[in-house]
Amino acid sequence: MFKKFSALLLLVLLTVSVSKAQDPGPPSTLGPGESYTGLWSVSYDYQTNGSVRYLVQDPTNKSKWCAILMSQQDSSTAAGTGRHIYYSYSDDNGATWSSDVLDGVNAQGFPCLTLSNGLPVIARHQSATVGSLVSKDASFGAFGFSNVPGVPVNLTGNLPIWAHISGTANGNLVMVAAPNNTGAFNGWRTTYNGTSWTPYSDMGTISGPSGNFEVAANGNGKVCIVGTDYNSNSNVMRLFASNDNGLTFDNGTVIFDYVIDGTDTLFANIAGGYQATYIGDEPHVIFAAYNGTLTVFPNANTNEYVKPRIYHWSASTGLNLVASKSNIPQLTDTITQILMVPLTQPTVTRLGNGWLVSAFTTFLRNNVQTVDNGDQVNAGEIFTSISTNGGSTWSTPVNQTNTPAVEEKHPSFGQTTSDSLRLYYIRDLKAGSWVNTPDWGKAPVYGIFKKAPVTVGIKDNVSIAKSYELFQNYPNPFNPTTTISYFVQKSGLVTLKVYDALGREVASLVNEIQSQGPKEVTFIGDKLSSGIYYYSISAGDFKDTKKMMLIK
Repeated sequence: MFKKFSALLLLVLLTVSVSKAQDPGPPSTLGPGESYTGLWSVSYDYQTNGSVRYLVQDPTNKSKWCAILMSQQDSSTAAGTGRHIYYSYSDDNGATWSSDVLDGVNAQGFPCLTLSNGLPVIARHQSATVGSLVSKDASFGAFGFSNVPGVPVNLTGNLPIWAHISGTANGNLVMVAAPNNTGAFNGWRTTYNGTSWTPYSDMGTISGPSGNFEVAANGNGKVCIVGTDYNSNSNVMRLFASNDNGLTFDNGTVIFDYVIDGTDTLFANIAGGYQATYIGDEPHVIFAAYNGTLTVFPNANTNEYVKPRIYHWSASTGLNLVASKSNIPQLTDTITQILMVPLTQPTVTRLGNGWLVSAFTTFLRNNVQTVDNGDQVNAGEIFTSISTNGGSTWSTPVNQTNTPAVEEKHPSFGQTTSDSLRLYYIRDLKAGSWVNTPDWGKAPVYGIFKKAPVTVGIKDNVSIAKSYELFQNYPNPFNPTTTISYFVQKSGLVTLKVYDALGREVASLVNEIQSQGPKEVTFIGDKLSSGIYYYSISAGDFKDTKKMMLIK
């Protein structure tokens, strides 16, 4: 892949010299399916003000991808100084990447990536006086981004920043942003029709610090805008719908108010990000919720219990639980990072087979790192969950990264027609946010692209079983722990054993009378060598054997 360099030679030389002087080199290790995008940062490790759109796929050439990263590569400067937007292209399905800076002169931040007529578009903010900026590449992989002119400035005072943007079926661009006005973070929308932008329009009932909104579109002219009503202290979540590629919107529908959990009230997480995608003409929304009685924003951390959850909503399914402590038992209970509750920043996409898949940053108990000032800080992992029935039920969440004491966060899916996972996230070698807690220390931050097979979780399969059945272990391959599920048709003696490739028994997991219904057992292979193993069940006249793989 070759870059198209700007004619501004001085700017290019300046940018390259700064980058090379600080370049930490690629990460020392990459996990299965991972590749390094060439995107990195040192000082600025907190990426999102609500947006979770950092990855797109070329709709005409499925091997081409584009990813973005907000980066401060000069580790000697103060937070925000020399902060720029970098982007990277791959034309071999993520195996190799080539990166460049969007604007190496003006400090910019908090980008959002979309497609317009198949071309990458990056929205981001520069300052309260400049407002939001939008740039579009000349073609996919051209390295020729230029500003889309005429972004409106029809407001007095601070202009809207923290932009969220989506391309529509006819090539329009719909953008929602919020000015940095304390106590009045109203959402303002504007639409670009290929020639000009409409004046900013105050959406009235969605608002939030850092402009935490979402814009999504489908191929039939449908567009939705999602946001919470922070200014009114209600925090209800609304969805606004358009049928004309974003030229007009309805007055909005409340899709989530709150959930009562004992004595706690869970509200939509204004700082946790959310995303929407379409199945046909129906929008599907993924979002985080937590105990909203806490004063979390802008606290760095709290020891109060927050009871975080990830929810899915659509008009046809209503509200559906995706993740919580009920299906991630090792989930931590308290906030240890600014704006990062233990389940946060969910992203969602629809696979080519129609399934929905969500990814989210997850903080687990005892998965901690000791940072520079001696604090114990939780390190994030990336978990995924899959729905095969339009969001009605979701599989048991799976840890896609599994890197104890190394942090991953800010996952992003590109909307794709693939039937396998294509996921982007950052790996931060120093857990926590240096931006908000400087004495935690700095370390390289890497943009990581991951390809992984889609494996449906065990709970959906078990729930529909009506006779004896042994299910494939999950995850598979595994290291060193996996779950084996099965269904017992009627009460009786059940045995479940594990054998190595030579047929020698290595573990007896079940040998008891069990009642009718779904069952599951955890197998821990920490004392075994990598390789192929078999697990066999015997229950009444039913016998079955399946293969699994341990990879250390």
